[in-house]
Amino acid sequence: MMRICYINLDRATLRRQQMETEADRLGLAFERFPAVSADAVDEATVGALDRRWERPLSKAELACFLSHRTLWQRVAETGQPMLILEDDVRLSPRLASLCAASAWQESADMDLLNLEDFGRRRFLAPAPRPLAGDLQRLRVFRDKAGAAAYVLWPAGAQKLLARAERQGAAPADAFIHACGELVSWQCQPALAIQAEVLARRDPMRGDVPPTSIQVPRRRLRPVPRHWRFFARRAAAQVRLLPHHLSRLGGVAYREVRVDPDDFLPDAHSRV
Repeated sequence: MMRICYINLDRATLRRQQMETEADRLGLAFERFPAVSADAVDEATVGALDRRWERPLSKAELACFLSHRTLWQRVAETGQPMLILEDDVRLSPRLASLCAASAWQESADMDLLNLEDFGRRRFLAPAPRPLAGDLQRLRVFRDKAGAAAYVLWPAGAQKLLARAERQGAAPADAFIHACGELVSWQCQPALAIQAEVLARRDPMRGDVPPTSIQVPRRRLRPVPRHWRFFARRAAAQVRLLPHHLSRLGGVAYREVRVDPDDFLPDAHSRV
């Protein structure tokens, strides 16, 4: 069985209980990884990591990045793929059968398999390939958001670690999806949704409070000390242009398919 780790702050006991409940419902073994706290991020770490992103990073964002990076290191060291989860994710009951299937886990053509639907469009191959059972996988040429549920292989971990060494930090999801070296795929239908995204679709499901990372941020003022951030944002938009042009050649720009019934309260009892 694939190793499954979820990132959880020591003080986030409600989220830990929720993840333990998810594991019990799925019949899977989840390993808790104690998340790096923002309080543990000192100014030296900020200076070393916050070098090239499009805006100043908060200590909470840097702590989240460091938590993910530590798990990437574990994947690289063990030489085995790992399913990495954040503790505000809601999971489809289909995840259990995916984890039980072994053939796809040994695939040599995947660095990363994203299981998440974040409610945003991404650049995808038009034709899916079989994954396991009735699940499919789609080649992802460029994604934008979400790092709550993904399978990472050792080759992918090494690429992410090398990028971190060169460029420093970014929000974890943006860092992952901007890594052009990764051979990334998307599971369809998606098997995971962050509670915050699920709450936007159905307010009755918003049962986990937002983290400090999700707190709205103030816009940067157009002053000289911020010009480098505006320049980086402009450069990021320019880098997206070839992906938009690829749509002329058949690349799809759409949201991934998701089965809403998978995320109803009684979904596990119906599988």
